[in-house]
Amino acid sequence: MKKILSILLVVCLVMGLMTACGGDDKKAGKKEETITIVGTWEYESMGAAYVFNADGTGAYQFAGSEMKFTYTDDGSKLTLNYEGMDVPNEFKYTIEGKILHIEDSFGSIVDYTRK
Repeated sequence: MKKILSILLVVCLVMGLMTACGGDDKKAGKKEETITIVGTWEYESMGAAYVFNADGTGAYQFAGSEMKFTYTDDGSKLTLNYEGMDVPNEFKYTIEGKILHIEDSFGSIVDYTRK
């Protein structure tokens, strides 16, 4: 009887440790946060903003003007096709929380904040 209780106790202890060590968040009912480019991103010091719509369209707004574009996003590179321009523009980017870091055509990183 003591042997069986000892085995059950060890099994319960191991199961408890496995649960306490994190396990699979999906099984625990936690949702993975999806990071997406969709939304409005503002460059505050110049009043410029990118607007990315879920349907692959968007606009760059600056000084009261707006340049519309279509875009594709592979998770680390944006390809923007501005209306009236034949050559697409490609930008490397990362998102950290509410900050969008875009590498401009000069290799500088420009930060935009999600509105």
